Amino acid sequence: MEYGIGRVSGIDMDSLVELFNDAYSDYYVDVQVNPARLRGLIEREDIQVDNSFVAYEGQLPVGVVFLGVRGKRGYICGMGVRTSRQRRGVGELLMRRALSESRRLGLSSVQLEVVAANRRAIALYSKLGFVPVRDLGLWERNTPPPAQASGSVPADHGTRTRRDDVTAPLQTEVRVGAVRMAGVLPLVDAFNEIRPCWQNEAQSLVKMSDRLVGYVSHVDSAATAYVVFGDSAGGLYVADFAAAPRLVSAQRQSMCEILLSAVDRDVPRMSAKAFNIPLQGYQEAVLRARGFDLTLAQQEMVLCLKWR
Repeated sequence: MEYGIGRVSGIDMDSLVELFNDAYSDYYVDVQVNPARLRGLIEREDIQVDNSFVAYEGQLPVGVVFLGVRGKRGYICGMGVRTSRQRRGVGELLMRRALSESRRLGLSSVQLEVVAANRRAIALYSKLGFVPVRDLGLWERNTPPPAQASGSVPADHGTRTRRDDVTAPLQTEVRVGAVRMAGVLPLVDAFNEIRPCWQNEAQSLVKMSDRLVGYVSHVDSAATAYVVFGDSAGGLYVADFAAAPRLVSAQRQSMCEILLSAVDRDVPRMSAKAFNIPLQGYQEAVLRARGFDLTLAQQEMVLCLKWR
């Protein structure tokens, strides 16, 4: 079967939404969209519609790949094939076209996330040269948050608390306060040895500033950790959190637990979620300590197009 290729900018939004929803109708998590939600995704993740592609069988759109661009980095924000046309090579065709476009644009790398259980997709990306970087997790909590540890969080923002319990590696005073997103975003780059996943990078978070809140912890005058979160009818959403890399792992965990405990105190929600938080480190330990369960594991992969 011969498939045509067109740019996403050339398809109307209603047809794009129908294609997207069909392609992801049997996905591991619910990612159904409407026009407003898809437009928001395109804006938030810097998807370039002139550099993203749709595959056609005659006049019927059968697959789509979204390419996001930030500087010299690219990101496959989504690649899906209509369910009735899967396993026919459409996905590989689209990926090769997106990678060709990435090279034409002079990008140095392209990254993506893939569900760890999706072996067929991982095999395709490996075939195209992608290599794994780290594991990420989707987390969920549908029970009341754990009780506050005595003295672990200040009673009011701006007050001080002393971490003297046996789980705290820092025998010092910690202040927790709400901070404007403009004051949190520099910490996203400073406190993560590897950038957060594309959706949680500062460039994405800044576009959601009107819906997100930032808390930052300090010891003396130095920032030690941050958390970015939002609240909605669906519950609490933890967008990202990290602690200063100058601290040891146990200290980083303790600082982040203080922050998430403060969030749970101030925004007590039965339901809470966190997306694409790194596994096998202090951030995973923080979420487990706050009662979250891992619901889906993903693998972050990258393809280097240029070597220094």
